[in-house]
Amino acid sequence: MTFLVIVVVAFIAWKGYFAVRRAVSSYQKDRQEHDSLREYLVANGATTFQSLWPFYRHALQRAFKIKMQFFSKKIR
Repeated sequence: MTFLVIVVVAFIAWKGYFAVRRAVSSYQKDRQEHDSLREYLVANGATTFQSLWPFYRHALQRAFKIKMQFFSKKIR
């Protein structure tokens, strides 16, 4: 039983690591390519968090994209 718990926890940690890695790389890529959006939002009165929210949202969507595709498949 203990072995099964260790395997399940290791699997979840492994999947979590790759989800975080995918999110961080997506965030960095978006900031490099679309930082002018953040500057535009700040210039129009947005707070720092509000100006970074589109980048955070896209990173979260990218991190959980594969999992959402798995759960959205139709059952035959």
